[in-house]
Amino acid sequence: MLYEPIHLQLARFCRTIAGNVEDAEDLVNDTIVNTIESFDRIKDKSAFKSYVFSIASNLNRKKFRRSKFNADFNENEINQIVDLSQNPEYVTDFKIIYNQILSLPPKTSETLILFHISDLSLEEIQQIQGGSLSGVKLRLKRGREKLILHLKTPMQLKLAILFFNF
Repeated sequence: MLYEPIHLQLARFCRTIAGNVEDAEDLVNDTIVNTIESFDRIKDKSAFKSYVFSIASNLNRKKFRRSKFNADFNENEINQIVDLSQNPEYVTDFKIIYNQILSLPPKTSETLILFHISDLSLEEIQQIQGGSLSGVKLRLKRGREKLILHLKTPMQLKLAILFFNF
């Protein structure tokens, strides 16, 4: 009952940070298993959402630290995120924006993904990442600024502004 309302947000978050569909499915499954195993340790059930997202984030970081694997852009993955009926130029520009987000420092890109793609509040992100609320706001602001600096064309900038509601 606690998991169903957050499933889509968690799946989107995992798909975005994992880099490909297979790794995202594994991350979602591992997150669910870890959550079930440690469910008794949750003191405040109202914090379940941030608890689950924290597990997913920590598992992804752990995988990254262990393998030092940096996935290349996966064409099939972006096709699942972006509607293919869009203008091909938009799809290409979105791919560039997506790659630029992933090229940011891990905590910064995670903040942008959690806020803009997974639709989490700043408070929820703060619970997931730790630190202070002002730290989350600062990462979000600096991440947006760095992203805008790396975009090369006016169309990419326009898409980023539309997509992320800057």
